[in-house]
Amino acid sequence: MDGRFDCCRYEPSLEELLADDVMAPVLRSAGFDTQAFRDMMAETARRLDRRAARDRENRGG
Repeated sequence: MDGRFDCCRYEPSLEELLADDVMAPVLRSAGFDTQAFRDMMAETARRLDRRAARDRENRGG
């Protein structure tokens, strides 16, 4: 396979993404540091889980 596709062979973990040198300025420009970003991701996951559970209950499942 062409070397330019090496980056796409696996899905990086959150830790790998946050360790990337490019992410620090990106997060800063969005008003986050790595811990604040982790916290936001965790809260988003909790809200999605609650919404999915509520949707299942509303469908009677």
